[in-house]
Amino acid sequence: MHNLSRQPIVTQNLPSQDISKPEDLSKTLIIQSPVSVDKPIFLISVFGTVLEYFEYAIYGFLAPILALHFFPSDDPTTSLLKTFGVFALGSLAKPLGALIFGQVGDTKGRRISLRYSMIGISVPTFIVGIVPGYDVLGWKAAFILILCRLFQGMFVAGESDGVRIYIFEHFGQKRPCFTNAFVVCGSYIGIALASLVAAFIPMEGEAWRLVFLGCSFFGIITFILRQFLVETPPFLAYQKSHPLPVPLKQALSTNWAPLMRTIMICGMIGGSYHFYMVFLSTYLSKVLGLIPTANASLYGFWLTSAYVLTLPLAGWIADRWGLARVAKIGGGISLALVALDTIMMVKGLAFFSLPLLITVGTAFFALPGCTFLIQHCDVGIRFRCQSLGHAVGSMLFSGTTPAICLFLWQHTGLIYSPFLYILMLVGMGLGALVWGDWKR
Repeated sequence: MHNLSRQPIVTQNLPSQDISKPEDLSKTLIIQSPVSVDKPIFLISVFGTVLEYFEYAIYGFLAPILALHFFPSDDPTTSLLKTFGVFALGSLAKPLGALIFGQVGDTKGRRISLRYSMIGISVPTFIVGIVPGYDVLGWKAAFILILCRLFQGMFVAGESDGVRIYIFEHFGQKRPCFTNAFVVCGSYIGIALASLVAAFIPMEGEAWRLVFLGCSFFGIITFILRQFLVETPPFLAYQKSHPLPVPLKQALSTNWAPLMRTIMICGMIGGSYHFYMVFLSTYLSKVLGLIPTANASLYGFWLTSAYVLTLPLAGWIADRWGLARVAKIGGGISLALVALDTIMMVKGLAFFSLPLLITVGTAFFALPGCTFLIQHCDVGIRFRCQSLGHAVGSMLFSGTTPAICLFLWQHTGLIYSPFLYILMLVGMGLGALVWGDWKR
């Protein structure tokens, strides 16, 4: 493998900016010359994202199995609810991780942040794979599982946004949305693979432990490979012209509106994912019994695959037609389809075609909106604002979605009550998109 750290980095100096003035923020977007290390950098970065999201998502797909080992109960629904509750705890730790890795990324560099976020999520994954279940340790087993999930959430907060920013600052000068699409694809490929692997793990036995142990092994390999990453030209140029980092309070106070949009949009994206690609298959098969379990096992895989295949097309179209225009169309279509899906559930009908179309529409909403937010945030505060906004949105609306939806069904008895919740989330995301001056 080539030692990428010795490759030349071509940068341009950025003029000093007073970032306390919001109008100056758009002046420090990407200013760079092409570098000659694109393929190795891209592959190492995206592979880490695939693995990290596989590790993070496999818990959700194996929730019914983990419920038997860590939360045994006479009521399967109660046991599953506890497991989804632990799943949601991972999101609660994300804001802390975002603050830590955002600070590291904006002061020490994107490269360092990406290296240590990788090893941080692999260690808890390894522990989950070896810790005995409730039958051996009792409540201590569940407590260890909770701690591991909290640490996973904290470290994953530094991964997805960090990689998107890293790739964007290296290669996003001409086609920002299209380039970002492949980074997002990496995370969803990891999710899709987790769904596929989980479909072949039997409920009985200890085979599920091999999945967690294998993930942690590849995490160490990726940590080693990421030492070959080089720092992004925009960050190096910004650091040279701004030797003192921008205080967090100043960064957030001058960018509160983009931060709120990030929270709302990322909350909608994460909530939609957790609803349609993690929760829905379990809800329709094991809770309602509307679809066979055999079909439900591959439900998340096919939906995630459709989303991944749509993302590059959505990125290409958004770069040509405008980010805001494409995002509004995608958001409007998604909202209409979710409303139709809700009406179908009121009648007790479940059609695979509707969730499939919703995932496609969401791709045209999510990708342009997130790319716009990255593009219009100053280099010196970009990592903190993006990661914190994403983490807060995830904490409030993303990983909590399965637990909230199952709670709504339990306490209302209405099979369509979870769909009303996701309808609210999509409306929130669309509202954030049209809020303010959204110009390309």
